[in-house]
Amino acid sequence: MKRMRKPNIDAHLTVIVTDKNGKVVLRKRFKSRSFVVGFLNALYNNFSFTSLNSLYCFQSPNIVVGSGTAKPSITDTGLESQISNGTGAGQLQYGTDSLTKPAANTNTNTGSMTWSKSFTNGSGGNVTVSEVGAYLQTSGTQHFILHDLLPSPITLSPNQVLTVVYTITIST
Repeated sequence: MKRMRKPNIDAHLTVIVTDKNGKVVLRKRFKSRSFVVGFLNALYNNFSFTSLNSLYCFQSPNIVVGSGTAKPSITDTGLESQISNGTGAGQLQYGTDSLTKPAANTNTNTGSMTWSKSFTNGSGGNVTVSEVGAYLQTSGTQHFILHDLLPSPITLSPNQVLTVVYTITIST
């Protein structure tokens, strides 16, 4: 009898730093280990309200970055120290979130999608990023769903761009 694999959901985090000319100066990929309870709350709200009003399902995706160093916890509701959007000291300019349509691979029984956002250092000084997280809004409620501490902080020089990419994969 063939043994069945357990259903699974995984996320990987890729961080890419480019200089002002678009040249990649750093690229790292690692397994995201920090879905937080907000992920389940977002799914619950989406499932609960889908039949009532589909206009309220999964809205306003928002990847954020921060300078906190605390280990993520299952009950986190936000980053320890989120970096503000702007061009002032210690700030980064937040780009627009981009999502790819989920794709299924019937040969491997997997499906995946990517979610990305770029952050530009227009502050004139160095800005250090050590944590990444993500929010989803469902049914009018914002949920913090992912929180990752980077294996090592990334310091962005002026005019460098950090692109954060979450790849979410499911399998059966």
